Amino acid sequence: MTKISNFFILFPLLALGILYGSRSHVSPHLFIWLLLLIPLWLWLEYKGRKAAGLVYWAVLTGAITALGCLAAAPQAADWPKDPQKLTAVVKSVQTLSSDQRVLVTTIPQKLGLALHLPLDVPVSAGDYIEFKGTITTPPSAPNPGMFSYRDYLNQLGVWGLCYPVEFTIQKRVQRSVLARLREWCLQNINRDLDDPGLVSALVLGDRAGLSQERREIWRLLGINHLLAISGMHVGLAALFFALFLKRLPLRPLFRLLLTQVFLLAYILLAGNSASAWRAFAAFALGGLGNHRRLLLNPLHIWSLVGFTLLVAQPQLLFQKAFTLSFVASGGILLWMPVLRCQKGGAFWRYLINSMAVSVIAQLSLAPLLLHYFAEIAVLGPLATLVFLPFTAVILAGGFLAALGLGPWGVAQLLNAVIRCVTILENSLVPYALQWQPQYLSQGEILLWWAFFIYAGWRLRRPRLTVPKNTYRRLLYLFLLICLISGLPAFIRRPLEVTALNVGQGDCFFIRTPGGLNLLVDGGGDSPYWQARGRNVGRERVLPYLRRRGVAKLDAVILSHPHEDHLFGLLAVLEELEVAVVIDNGQAHPTPTYERYLDLISAKNIPHVAARRGERLVLERGISLEILHPGRLLAGTDSDANNNSLVFQLAYGRVKMLFTGDIELPVLYDLVAIQGEHLESKWLKVPHHGSRSSFYPEFYDAVDPAFAVIPAGEGNLFGHPHPEVTSLFNQKGIRWSTPGAGPVRFFVWWGFFSRFLSAAH
Repeated sequence: MTKISNFFILFPLLALGILYGSRSHVSPHLFIWLLLLIPLWLWLEYKGRKAAGLVYWAVLTGAITALGCLAAAPQAADWPKDPQKLTAVVKSVQTLSSDQRVLVTTIPQKLGLALHLPLDVPVSAGDYIEFKGTITTPPSAPNPGMFSYRDYLNQLGVWGLCYPVEFTIQKRVQRSVLARLREWCLQNINRDLDDPGLVSALVLGDRAGLSQERREIWRLLGINHLLAISGMHVGLAALFFALFLKRLPLRPLFRLLLTQVFLLAYILLAGNSASAWRAFAAFALGGLGNHRRLLLNPLHIWSLVGFTLLVAQPQLLFQKAFTLSFVASGGILLWMPVLRCQKGGAFWRYLINSMAVSVIAQLSLAPLLLHYFAEIAVLGPLATLVFLPFTAVILAGGFLAALGLGPWGVAQLLNAVIRCVTILENSLVPYALQWQPQYLSQGEILLWWAFFIYAGWRLRRPRLTVPKNTYRRLLYLFLLICLISGLPAFIRRPLEVTALNVGQGDCFFIRTPGGLNLLVDGGGDSPYWQARGRNVGRERVLPYLRRRGVAKLDAVILSHPHEDHLFGLLAVLEELEVAVVIDNGQAHPTPTYERYLDLISAKNIPHVAARRGERLVLERGISLEILHPGRLLAGTDSDANNNSLVFQLAYGRVKMLFTGDIELPVLYDLVAIQGEHLESKWLKVPHHGSRSSFYPEFYDAVDPAFAVIPAGEGNLFGHPHPEVTSLFNQKGIRWSTPGAGPVRFFVWWGFFSRFLSAAH
């Protein structure tokens, strides 16, 4: 039979299967192919054919992917629309500004839900609650870069949200021993230390007392991972306990069992995190193998632990701590046999090996860090090396302080160490740099990451001689990837047009292959919501631009000065550098427009009033042509709407038409004047899909394949109106609104395009 020499591949395959299963329905075709391939594989093995190995891997890949799909399927729940009456046990309670979030597990369904209850309701972990209410899916982030309540709850194993209309709480008679022990440890730490927040976070995983300033500093330095209860904490805890047991006359097996019991108790006490369970399982398997004198492959242990945890709890894959922990540890295990330094003094070996571990972990995590945070802390490896000794001392002293030994000199030592940490933070944070890949596409980053993983896999293999062929192959691959990354920008990257979710308003972000950034409108809020502190520019537009690494906008284009197009631009003009502002030149007597002009004047931004026939060449093959207005109109039902800038963005043979809020009079003129020139593959539908801008002949002239209707979900105007959407459906025009998330349109090389709505 085929030898399973690459057992470690099972874990990544299962992860991919769960990811695939969570994003789509389980396809029966997968199982049909498996039923056909398994007999074929067995027959080939029986006959001793060479093709058996290839079919084996096909069967293995399909089986693990199917297992992942089945494991992930229960997560996608279609909640009933009617109110439900359920019973649940409370898992945790968190006090928020206006209410309290109560995470529960229903009985007997075992569904994870988040209930929001009033602040004055006494509830604690372990209580039972009977409630009635409508369960919904938690809201996702309106745009990338914003907080996603859905992702946050999913990481906690919670998939539904409920604001109960009725509820009854049955208090637990007695708290668990573990809860009382954790509270006692926290009390000891808080009582004896001047600044207990850092110690509580490192020892018990409780970040409630950690100041927001320190959290931000550790994020900028790239050492946030030191705060997560992970392999480092478990390893240090095991080391401290092993040093204690070493002085006792115990047999090795009993000493190993006591260490595992101690680690298990610590993990349960410190918050039960997935990364801690990974470390515990790895220590247990490694310790058992060492006791039995077995030569275990660390990568196989890593894969077995990850595979087991994902089979037991598939939702762990969607927890940042789990994925970051496993990918970092996998990268370290892959590369350390290659980079381990064994020459020189003990201090230099420690320094070089520690730095190598930090760099490997950061490189291994690069795609995930960019996906989750859109940036990488350049100082991270060095800062980790500097802070790690202090973290170890705080952990050791924190254990003793938690046990009540703070007054015996431990608290004084910890206070001194924390003061040193504060000095180091303030000394290093001015040099903290965050790298954002403005000129590397996601595909290029993944290509370099795949090369990094492949190089580690090839170089770690034991050899008796210098692997010249491997070096030569890696050099060729490196040069090939350098060649790909060095190709002209228009070959490597597309033109991108993204409709942002700004509620009932317009906002489009344009990025060219060469890296030019344009913003068309900024969304906005009505004066009613402005007076109550809502600011769509700061809450939605700026976070998205910062996530995309935009520090400067090469052009800001305002279609017309209504609030739902202009107000969000104020925050953009205040915070970012802008090369030029383009609008129609029409004044508007509102405080928002006056502030808009003041900002342009105060920052000396060139201000251009565009007119029909003007053409702006952005870069090779990409141009922007103004189609309206020729002159400002007066006397229409809405002069502000009808004087909206209408322009066509062209990249090769693919054209995109932006229409602002123009209404019927302008639509008539555009069809009469521009005619076939209006034809575009992508269309921004006029006036949010209102029937006041419904003119079928206009859509015949444009003849779009794709359309975006910037309308907020549940808006008071009923946009888009059914006349518009019915026509689109009849003509086979694929349309979407950004109400559920950004709608993106990509154009490669001036002829190939792709339209992606939030559902994709």
